[in-house]
Amino acid sequence: MVTVYWIIKFLTFPGTLLKAFLEHLFCRIYKVPVEFAEYLQRNELCGHAEHLLAEHKGSFAICFGPHIIMLLLGLMTALPASIGLGYLGSVTPAAVILFYIAVSILTNLFPLYEDALHMWDHLYGEGSGSSKGSRIALAVPAFIMRIGSFLEQYGITLVTSIVFVWFFAYVVAKIIG
Repeated sequence: MVTVYWIIKFLTFPGTLLKAFLEHLFCRIYKVPVEFAEYLQRNELCGHAEHLLAEHKGSFAICFGPHIIMLLLGLMTALPASIGLGYLGSVTPAAVILFYIAVSILTNLFPLYEDALHMWDHLYGEGSGSSKGSRIALAVPAFIMRIGSFLEQYGITLVTSIVFVWFFAYVVAKIIG
């Protein structure tokens, strides 16, 4: 399965490199030492900065910070791509490039599975020290991180990203009216 994982990471290299850079940046912000910063590797660390496990606030921030930035960039890129290709059906070079970039970004949204488990343990594990308020407020994002990182390690996020970008304009059109 690792082979499928890194092949998808190489195919979606713009999102892979951006995700690894953002993860590295958040490690620097929260003073978590980065052990190995080669972003494109032929293993399960492809697209991630290898770092030591972070402390309480840092573990969530290293998972959630890059995720939210990638999500916003992916949505901003997906809307024009979806309008061009999916909604209007006009195959232009700009629409195809935006579609590829949006899929690339949205495929690489989630943290490494070990980071997601570590974050989950800091929030909900025995002796976590997290307050009830933070446990409640971070329940949905933490659950999304954990499930998404699990799906990403099997390459399922590539398929979901393609489907999402293709139909995103239809969803926005239904919401707007």
